[in-house]
Order: sequence, then structure tokens, then C-alpha cells
Amino acid sequence: MTLTDRYQKVTIEEVEENKIHIRNLWNDDSFFLRFDNNDDLNFLNELLFPEELMAIYSLSDGFIEVFAYPLDPEEDLIKRKFNFNYKGKEFRCRWKNPTIAFEKIANAFREDKEESRTYYRNLRTFRDFYKRKELPEFMSKYYEDKEPFNFFIEGDFSVIKEEIVDFCKALNFYMSYFDRETPNIQIFSKTYKKENFNLPCYTLFENFPETINATEIDSILLDIISVANTSRNNRLSFIFYYQILEYASYYFLKSDIKYRLITLLKKPDISFKSEEYSKTIIEEFKNHFKNNDDKAKLDILISEHITLNDIKIELEKNIDYFSRKIEFEGGFYIDPIMKNDLKGITQLPENTIKSIKENIVNIRNSLVHLRESRENKVIFPTEKNHDLLTPYLYILRRISEKIVIDR
Repeated sequence: MTLTDRYQKVTIEEVEENKIHIRNLWNDDSFFLRFDNNDDLNFLNELLFPEELMAIYSLSDGFIEVFAYPLDPEEDLIKRKFNFNYKGKEFRCRWKNPTIAFEKIANAFREDKEESRTYYRNLRTFRDFYKRKELPEFMSKYYEDKEPFNFFIEGDFSVIKEEIVDFCKALNFYMSYFDRETPNIQIFSKTYKKENFNLPCYTLFENFPETINATEIDSILLDIISVANTSRNNRLSFIFYYQILEYASYYFLKSDIKYRLITLLKKPDISFKSEEYSKTIIEEFKNHFKNNDDKAKLDILISEHITLNDIKIELEKNIDYFSRKIEFEGGFYIDPIMKNDLKGITQLPENTIKSIKENIVNIRNSLVHLRESRENKVIFPTEKNHDLLTPYLYILRRISEKIVIDR
């Protein structure tokens, strides 16, 4: 089977100067390989190019060559050799100099984009090493005391050929178990059509205010929201914003109960009528403590602090998202909460806030506890799922901010 038979998206084209360009290996469009048209390229037909890995798999010799980087040959890491027993098969793991096939690929590497989410699969670093004599002196000096090394996994992959990625995840786990600083096999998510969501903020419609009147904010809530705001992982940000709701609801009192409590505590004779007033407090609070479960308090917290107008921007800026069923990798899904033909937020049904709250709780449970796993409905920690969380993350952030300000 030829390379183009095996990979439908790979293209081989003759270009000027008697050159051949091969594109979309690993389904990666950030670079291409440039060969002379008289080069023997049959070696490529003997290789597999797993999209999720920075590696090649040799069909003829039965090994995976994971791309590493040029290293000092005296480093202890290079001397590491071990066997890895997986599902009854033994695999030999070694650091070695790259194969001739890899060297040909690295020498042929050419960037096709300014940025690469796969870091060009480390091929640019190796290309520069092999062509170091052509580089400016200040760049070639970096490679003076280095040699090229890759990480090899040798063994019978026939029993796990459909689960090589899972194999690599397991290998990463055990290598890190014994050495916290061990280089891991880089694993990428498969290419998918990424959605672009609109970032909702007040300055889209209004000027930044000339005066901001700050309220006193709990320092714990400020710490949590600071971490949530700066996290680059949507999954973690979602959990931190939800922690704000948990913290606020734990100490939450309905506004009427809070008012009565403050009124009691301001009584001028409370210091010598403590027993009488304690009975009043117990009476006032008995119903509150009777319904003291977390879900009930969270429901009341959101219903008292959040209106549709508070999250109007978040809903309208990504109306397409909220108007369709959202399915995550892992089986978890969210039903639409609005229609795309709405002329205004006021047309939403009264239970919209309740639906949003329930969706946020269910997302959080799936992220943290995998409670939905009993129904085989979870949110896998994939890049696509991280992106799909974005519009609900915007809503949860706005709800959290509103509650932080109001408390």
C-alpha cells in the first residue's frame, strides 16, 4: 500500500526546480517535506504517521521512533534502557540515534505556517541540527556539543495496533511515576473543526466607566476568581468559577432572613436578653436549616442574585451555540435553551435561568465526579471538549462575578 493509499489527505506534487512537495503527513498542515524529484521515496510507504504522536511507526521493523531533540551524549537520560510489559507483551525502550528514514524526513522539513500547534513535531530542531553548518555562527554554536537522539519503542505492536495512543499514555504514566522530570511522549488531539466563539464583555456596547465604585469583596473569593481568570485550561477555569458558587452558597442566607438577623443583632438590649433572643433566632432559622442541602442553597443563591439581563450579553453573543444541542466527546450533551430567531432576551421562557443553572451543575459534575458515567455520559478531557465549554464558561464567569460583587 502506498502513502497516498493509506492517507487520503496526503498530497505529492511536483513543483519548480525539479522538486517534490509532500503535504499533510500526520494530517499536519503546518509544514511540508521537500525532496528532489529523483529521490527514492519508497521508504515512506513503510512508515505509519500517527496523527496524535510526534513519531513514526516502522511497518517493516516493528518499532516506534518518538522524535526527541539533539542532546549532550554524556547525559544520563541517553543511557536509560528498560523493558515495558503491556498486555502480556514485552516492549524494549531505548534512546538511540535517529534512523536514516527520520534523517531524510528532518532534512526535507520546511515550515508552511508561522505557528504550529504540534511544534512542527520537533522536525525544525532536527532540520537545523543537520544543516547547522549553513546556519549563522551564533545559532550553530548551540549544536556544537550535541548529537541527535530519539526515543525508540521496539516490540510486537500487532496486538495493540489500534491502541498505540493508549499504550503511549500508559508508558508516560509509568515513566513519570519513577522520574518526575522524565521527557514524556507528546500526545496531540486529532484535528477537528474548531469553532470560534464571541467573547462577551460590556465594552462591546458601552464605554469603559470613568468611575468604578468598589465594594468590599471576600479575599478568598478574590483569590479563587483570580486563578480562574488566569487559567489557560477551560476545564480548570470552569471548576474554579463553580467553587465561587459553592463557597457563596455555603454561607448564603435569604435576603429576608439576613435582614431579620441583622435587626436582631442590633437590638440595644441583646447583651442581657441573650436567652430570649436566641430562641427568636432559632425560630427564625428553623426552616432555613431544614432545607440546608447544597442544591437548595445554590438554587436560591442564583435565583436571588441573577436575572436574564445579567447574562444577556453572554447569551446573545453566542446565540448559535445556545440554540443547538451540544454534544461532547464522551456522550454528555446539552439541549438548546433558546431559539436563534429571538428578537430579544425578554422572549426567553421564565425557566431559562433554571435550565442554565442545571446545565452548569451537570457540566461541573461530569468534569469533577464523572457522575454521569453511570449513563455512559461524560466529558472527556480533550481539546475539542475544552473548546466546547467556552460559551458556558462565559456565562458561569459572569454569574460568579455578579455574586462576588453582591455578597
